[in-house]
Amino acid sequence: MHTMRHLHYQNFEQYPQSLSPDLRQLLDARQQELRQHIQDFQGEPTLGVEENEWLARSYPVLAILAPVMSTNEDKIEFPGDPMVLYAALSHTIDQVVLARQRGVSPTSPYNDLCPQWGYLPSDEYRQSVSDNGIRRYDAPLLNTDQTVFDPRVWNDTIKDYFVNEVLKSVRPKVVLISAVSPAHRYALDIARTVREHLPGCIIILGGRHADETIRLDPETYKLTLQPSSTLSKIADGSIEPVIDFILSGEGYYALEILMKAISLAMDIPTKTVDVTSVLDVLSDFSPLLGPVPGQAIIVTPHPDTIHYWPLKGIKLDLSALPSPYKAFAIRARFPIFETDGHISQTAHFMVTNACPYHCLYCSEGVSVVGSFNSFKDQDIMQAIDRMLEYIQYGAEAVFFDDSMFWGGNVGLIINFCREWNKIREEATWENAAEVTLMGRTLNRRKLLNLEWGAQLTVDFLAGRQPEVALILLDAMRQAGCTYLYIGIESMSETVIESVHKNISRKQPWAERVRIALGLSRHAGIRVGSSILFGLDGETQETIEETIDKVEELLAEDLISIASPNILTYHPHTEITRLHQKERELDYHSPNIVNRPPYTYFEEAFPAVVSKNLSEEQIWHIHEQTRERWGVKRNLNPMAPISLPILKDSLTTSNS
Repeated sequence: MHTMRHLHYQNFEQYPQSLSPDLRQLLDARQQELRQHIQDFQGEPTLGVEENEWLARSYPVLAILAPVMSTNEDKIEFPGDPMVLYAALSHTIDQVVLARQRGVSPTSPYNDLCPQWGYLPSDEYRQSVSDNGIRRYDAPLLNTDQTVFDPRVWNDTIKDYFVNEVLKSVRPKVVLISAVSPAHRYALDIARTVREHLPGCIIILGGRHADETIRLDPETYKLTLQPSSTLSKIADGSIEPVIDFILSGEGYYALEILMKAISLAMDIPTKTVDVTSVLDVLSDFSPLLGPVPGQAIIVTPHPDTIHYWPLKGIKLDLSALPSPYKAFAIRARFPIFETDGHISQTAHFMVTNACPYHCLYCSEGVSVVGSFNSFKDQDIMQAIDRMLEYIQYGAEAVFFDDSMFWGGNVGLIINFCREWNKIREEATWENAAEVTLMGRTLNRRKLLNLEWGAQLTVDFLAGRQPEVALILLDAMRQAGCTYLYIGIESMSETVIESVHKNISRKQPWAERVRIALGLSRHAGIRVGSSILFGLDGETQETIEETIDKVEELLAEDLISIASPNILTYHPHTEITRLHQKERELDYHSPNIVNRPPYTYFEEAFPAVVSKNLSEEQIWHIHEQTRERWGVKRNLNPMAPISLPILKDSLTTSNS
């Protein structure tokens, strides 16, 4: 049974005339109780007065990126910073930091208890972090970066550390878990672990799996659930109800609503809370609230009915959201940005939320994501400012994670490159070690040496007049672009005809691939590429054809690195529907152990890979690409595990 409740958002305290006397009395009584609690709080001797006041007012939270891999080896993979999680938290954290600064007052975004996201990482902290996604959690107050657990893999070693070091140190009242579909089974096991050791903790699930599997019918506003959704699997008994709330869609502002409801429902002295109390708060206050940007759903499977609140407001403005790295340190280092053995500290940057194309196998296309949002021409200077901000934070390189750089808008790309070049030229004329640009003071050498990369497509480059494509690529190269990632997917004409590639079909696909790669090489930009096996039309012959032709491209140095991948079914993609796999996808069973040859490929898993490939063929793809592509094959090498040793001696961690 599904129960829909309408929920919007504004700051309760800014609309006292809308509150009934009973609700106003409730809020006033809670504020008095909170002020008394802060006054009576004994505090930590190692902290100052303001920090102890915040400790009294706030409750610990932990945000977790569920990994996409499980391994029996004592190894850990480093794919980059968890930008989806960082972006999802950005607005709510920004409001909490403001609430700490303003205290309990009518101008504060929170006039009650708050999540313990009060302190941004200092410059010294940012410069001192390691590449590890597992932080130190042993200080009485954590900065915002330290409230993330990013284990990269999930195995017995990590699980034991999570229980005995992380949970026991942080003792979170709320745990937020972000998961793509291949990570969903591990997200569930993380939730089970939290529930076992902290039974009173509120557990919230979000991320791409929730976005793809829990949606609203645009006409009826009723929930539509994919068979592999968390709610569907709870309903059919496949998994236990270990998740308290699920966020689906553009949840930046929805998360703030939920965290405010949890805060208002929480008992002040003990900071305990239950789902029923949160539901009551959402129900009591929902009639008072106004539109929220974006479209999202808050869902709770409680206990015999699914309660859900659809939020539909004005179109989301990506540029209006706080920078994802404002609250988090840059930890990623991409080997594609390496000089004299030094791998550059690499920041991620996204100016769009989806790809404008509709490749039937891809979960990043606009038809799967549901909307297309992008920085616009008037936002270019904001993007420039964010580049400067990331250099301040320590970035030596930037990678644009958009599936298509600036959504494939040529004008935006050219204008961005021109404005960035103006910044670089201004710094060139300075002689000092530090320069001040757009109000930011930063290291001049780091600015001038910054390199960046982006993603484009074969069609985007080969579908233009060569002179136009070269003008575009030259502008990018002059602005510091040294690397492009281009999806070739297959070198077989038979295979590529079945997907949304080679749109114009003026030349054979292999010829268009060479045109795109040749233009990039002419501009002096290195190219890495993804190769996808298992699309429709794939046979042993087409596998061999692709391996052969990619080997030639590597030998000619048209590609600097190639990443072989196996088609994996995502819940909401067209190919999953065409192959009638929706009801067969197993992204929930805890006892499916990943193993070779699947572990050699990103996201591949026995239960969800292409029906067009046998396990023997997957072994063959792995062995042949490893042997014939050699060092230019991206094997996603695993690094030795590094778990921080937590000490009893505590220091203030936001400095």
